[in-house]
Amino acid sequence: MKRFHHKYTLPAILMMLLIVVSLLLVGLANFKKQTTLPPDANSSAIGVELNQSYGYVDLHELQANGISFVYLRSTQGRSYFDDDYLSYRDQILGTKLAFGTSIAYSNESTPQEHYRYFVKKVGGDTGSLPILIEPAVSERKLSYIKQMAAFTRILERSGKLVMVDLAVKYKSYFPADVKFMTDSKKEPNKLQYSFWRYTNNGRVNNVHELESGGVAMLAYNGTVAQYKQKYGQLTQ
Repeated sequence: MKRFHHKYTLPAILMMLLIVVSLLLVGLANFKKQTTLPPDANSSAIGVELNQSYGYVDLHELQANGISFVYLRSTQGRSYFDDDYLSYRDQILGTKLAFGTSIAYSNESTPQEHYRYFVKKVGGDTGSLPILIEPAVSERKLSYIKQMAAFTRILERSGKLVMVDLAVKYKSYFPADVKFMTDSKKEPNKLQYSFWRYTNNGRVNNVHELESGGVAMLAYNGTVAQYKQKYGQLTQ
């Protein structure tokens, strides 16, 4: 019986394997460039925190690539003001992005000193999102929490909505309508937390300054309808 030697079979198989591996590598590379989304959650709106460390970020590019809101770092204590806060706030006007203002709460300044410096540098336009107060230190001493709570009361008396980047276990020290943000690894309880910082090492696809990682990314912890009612339309 005559035998047929398929001398092209092995090279063809090897070529197909090479193509498959190449496609997998390309797919993996593209996946790594995709915008970082929350794990195990269908969030209604995605946002980022911006400060002067990123350099210039085009907010129109953020809007075009699925970002719905931004938090802008403003002041810390009685002496630090982010260099890019005002320019970002001006740029917001030409977009459909919602924005909020974040304050790093120092343990070296009193609530009154925080407030006076904040008003001097930022003024009254703090955005439609609640003012976000973030701890500037890792300690969680009760005296520090109470000082932060006193600061929220000052802001609320001036007519501002306020949110704190703290665990809800501290809720009893704050006014009843203060909102809370969490950095939980899993989707948080919607009745306890209004926003979720789901990563501090995210990326935003097609936004050059934010593609390489290291971006603090947030999700609104509610429905699409709730987000639209409170803060405006989504940009996706």
